[in-house]
Amino acid sequence: MKHHEHIGLVTRTQIADRAGVRRPAVSNWARRHKDFPTPVRSGDTELFHEAEVARWLTNRTVPRSQLLDGEQAGTTYADRFRRTGEDRPSSEPKAAGSGAPRVAAEDRKAVNELMGRLGDRVRGPAAMADFVNLCLIVMYVRHAEPERWRRIEDAMSAGQEARDVPSLLRTLGDLAQDTLRRNGDRTDMRGSLLQLEPRSWDDLTTAVRTAADTGVGAFQLVWESFSAREGLHSSEFCSPVGLASLAAALVLTEGQKATVLDPYTRGGEMLAAACRYIGDARGTVQGETLDGRLQAVASLYLLHLGVRPKLTSTRSDRWPPNREHGVDVVLTNPPFNMSDAPGPGRRTGNWPYGSPPQGNDNFAWVQYVLGALRPGGRAVVVMPVKAGNSVNAAEREIRRALVRGGAVECVITLPSHLFSGTPVPVSLWVLRRVERPVRDDVLFLDAQELGTRVRRRRVLRDTDREAITNVVRPWLEESPWLAEGQDPDSESYLARAADRGLSAVAVARTVIMADEGCSLRPADYLGGGTYGAAPDAAQLREADEEASEQMDALRLLERRGAGPGGGYRTGAGPGGWNEATLEDLCEIRPGPSYTRIPAEARTTDAGTPLVFPQDLVGGKIVEVPQYRVPWLTAERFKKFELLPDDIVCVRTGAQQQPALVAGPQAGWLLSSNVTRLRLRPDAGIDPLYLHAYLGLRYAREWMSHRAAATAAPSLSSAALGHLPVRFPPIERQRQCVNLLGELGERAEAYAAYASALDRLRAELTEHLLHGSADPR
Repeated sequence: MKHHEHIGLVTRTQIADRAGVRRPAVSNWARRHKDFPTPVRSGDTELFHEAEVARWLTNRTVPRSQLLDGEQAGTTYADRFRRTGEDRPSSEPKAAGSGAPRVAAEDRKAVNELMGRLGDRVRGPAAMADFVNLCLIVMYVRHAEPERWRRIEDAMSAGQEARDVPSLLRTLGDLAQDTLRRNGDRTDMRGSLLQLEPRSWDDLTTAVRTAADTGVGAFQLVWESFSAREGLHSSEFCSPVGLASLAAALVLTEGQKATVLDPYTRGGEMLAAACRYIGDARGTVQGETLDGRLQAVASLYLLHLGVRPKLTSTRSDRWPPNREHGVDVVLTNPPFNMSDAPGPGRRTGNWPYGSPPQGNDNFAWVQYVLGALRPGGRAVVVMPVKAGNSVNAAEREIRRALVRGGAVECVITLPSHLFSGTPVPVSLWVLRRVERPVRDDVLFLDAQELGTRVRRRRVLRDTDREAITNVVRPWLEESPWLAEGQDPDSESYLARAADRGLSAVAVARTVIMADEGCSLRPADYLGGGTYGAAPDAAQLREADEEASEQMDALRLLERRGAGPGGGYRTGAGPGGWNEATLEDLCEIRPGPSYTRIPAEARTTDAGTPLVFPQDLVGGKIVEVPQYRVPWLTAERFKKFELLPDDIVCVRTGAQQQPALVAGPQAGWLLSSNVTRLRLRPDAGIDPLYLHAYLGLRYAREWMSHRAAATAAPSLSSAALGHLPVRFPPIERQRQCVNLLGELGERAEAYAAYASALDRLRAELTEHLLHGSADPR
């Protein structure tokens, strides 16, 4: 399918993003409501007409607890869905300064498509990182080098078949290699792109055109989407835009001429945030990387913003002795609680505050950052909260030395769940390289209450950044707004912080050093009594919000339908019932034999999913099956594909409830251990009714008793075909499944509400018994 054919069509993920709900909510809408728009297919992807989706959402009001900033009571999901561009609530703040990329709704749609099944079809068995490189080089060349972009367009115009795929990939690879070389980056991106194995020419060209049609802000979205995927290490997370903007705003001012260094560049987010402050003042940005793949990402990202960075590799030795930088500002988000440092740096590094422990580089980074600064220069370092009061003796003494030397000016605790891939709470440490202590106290700030929840993350917005910087910057600039004679920790100062939703306290260095643990954790000074710090208030707030959301959902369900006992009556029903065998109603097809798809032919990465008995859970097929087969292998097994409303039963192994195939599983393949039931067009039975019937105790026992008594029970297609099925007229069938569906929906809602209450109770217990909350 060509790219222009997608205009006016959206995926389930895009519907969820634009309506401001989680992806499973859209699947629930489609499954439970017969009037939900009918999808059209594009390869393996289900697409929906935007206009039909908007009309369907018009009658669905957003619960009060889920309203976004600026939305009023009565807002519908259709109102959100129709908003695009600046009118649509963004999940990230606009960065300060001119030149900050604006993320439009159309860009989000395109990135969702790229990073979904389209990306899987293009990469084949290659790593997702290789496909990300493809997206990034296309986006850069399309915007920054239009003359060179014509080479890609010519290559796409000249090709049309699978045999032309390698040629286009080589063209893209050569272009990427040349772009990086011209800008001083020796990374081998060409080799990365040649790892891709697209399923077809159309898949590859669709991906290239989709990436090319995005705006500048989509570049960051691609990298963030990749970072949100499971299985990434701490070293691979990107820095959220809001976090990077806050770090830069703490120590940089608009138009400031400064040299900025990020010694762990990741995807270039920290340096990009710095550029938005110093770009017009001819400042310079420098970065160091250990991972060549990330270096290429950072280079392209900064080039994308019009900045030519100076990036160098530290692959040979992370902590070389006597490396002199003399920069004005360091902004960095190093990996947490780990050691990935090569070379002899542990023995030869410069550790003026004490040798860091083996296996954990948290305090190696702190000292390396301070050593990179010129005298008087400042740094903002993202640190795990636990680094502030870790019990390791070496780390405790390093903290004491840092405080004694006046290197620590401020520590800020931020909300948890800022990162897509981990809930680990973080702090910002504001450090300064001084020859002697210039002030007698350290500012501790608790900002855990800030941030806006966006699905599973918390996002720092412009107002959050301003609240923090309005307190911290005056402190760093010698607190000019304090009245004469007031101490920094006076009630006036604390009240000013509280007005911004923050808790703050200034603690004398002598007090910190006198503490046995020499803690640099704000909570240890901002409350909690003698038995520990107060629990995380943000967690309590999230638990309360979740419980309120689930209660609102329950109320909507109860208003929409009859009570649990009001939708049926007992006694003999009307006549007109029929009885037939399963083979009369369905085409019954077992999966391919084991010899045709043996274990060695399976993969756990890219490819078409295989459905096994363990993937049938609660009458559904799991969202992420364990095994797949390569795309080319799957092409040979088309007759074993699944379609929506097919029913999958266990063929070999213990019998369990059959599963109904939903839209997302279309195109998946049967394994040798399951059997597919596909209703005949003239069967006169609703697939939902048949699925419910096969879940009856009677039907399941019937199948279990007829499974061959061998080492592994096996139910043949011939035996399964003799199962008798009773069913009423089609309208009565639909009434039955509608009632059962409503009860099932209600049961799920009550289960979700009970789970939310359990979480709220646990969080509230911590606060009530800690003294940080009162019953009312």
